[in-house]
Amino acid sequence: MNLEKLRDVEYIKCVDLLTELLDLDADAKEKIHKCFQKMGIKSFFLRFESLDLPPEIFEKLNSIKSIIDLVERKRGQV
Repeated sequence: MNLEKLRDVEYIKCVDLLTELLDLDADAKEKIHKCFQKMGIKSFFLRFESLDLPPEIFEKLNSIKSIIDLVERKRGQV
């Protein structure tokens, strides 16, 4: 399996997990998946505010981003 296909499989897994956690509809799921493909997951969490998503999804994504930031800060302290 080539790197691009492997990366897309991981993006699909991540967007499926977000769909379960955030109760995303098909439209939001597709938008997020396309963003993952264009910019990667890390960049997505830096720029997701630019997507046309409902406010409650922004709130939930901000919560996930906060957790990611906290984990990254803790890793930096080790």
